[in-house]
Amino acid sequence: MALRHASPRPLVVGITGGIAAGKSTVCRMLSSMGVAVWDADRAAKMLYRTNRDLLETVVQHFGPEVGLQDGQGKIVDVDRPALARKVFGHPGELAWLESKVHPAVARAFDTWLDGQRACTWVVREAAILFESKSDQGCDAVVTVEAPMALRQARAEGRGASQEDVTQRMSAQWPSDDRIARAQATIWNDGVRPLLPQVEQLCNTVEGWTAWQGQSD
Repeated sequence: MALRHASPRPLVVGITGGIAAGKSTVCRMLSSMGVAVWDADRAAKMLYRTNRDLLETVVQHFGPEVGLQDGQGKIVDVDRPALARKVFGHPGELAWLESKVHPAVARAFDTWLDGQRACTWVVREAAILFESKSDQGCDAVVTVEAPMALRQARAEGRGASQEDVTQRMSAQWPSDDRIARAQATIWNDGVRPLLPQVEQLCNTVEGWTAWQGQSD
């Protein structure tokens, strides 16, 4: 694995994966092991509630039907299913939305990272890490993968429609492209046990940080 690390900040390991591949499961395991994890998808959802300029820009562009109102009729958040219908299957609209959201998410990550200087390494979790070019701010990237049919079954088992899953898969990089760009792959295919792979990842990254400490 190639290592890109700008000391003195913590080493940043990006973790990505397609819909229902299991990246969130891997990140929960890492969190339980004491690793600081930053969830880009959750941060993006929170931004609409905390960044009024972003919220107003998105609602003005897509229309009031994508806004959620409070009891006084004030728009306080986005209606995510309504927004998804506006962008999935419409590459131009998706690109416009990402051009507004991705920079705001990047700034939120930098703010969070500044508060993690006591850590030797942290995780940046994002479903579209490569697509948003957020991998450029990571020292290494790990992708979590599973066969497409299994991912489809998992997502539909959680209540997603077949059409929604297909649209979300088409908006993400294919597995082969993620694997080719990542420094490591964790397989959540129901055949290879997940925990030993996560433990091996921790050992590998700890080895990187130990080497970095000796070379400073």
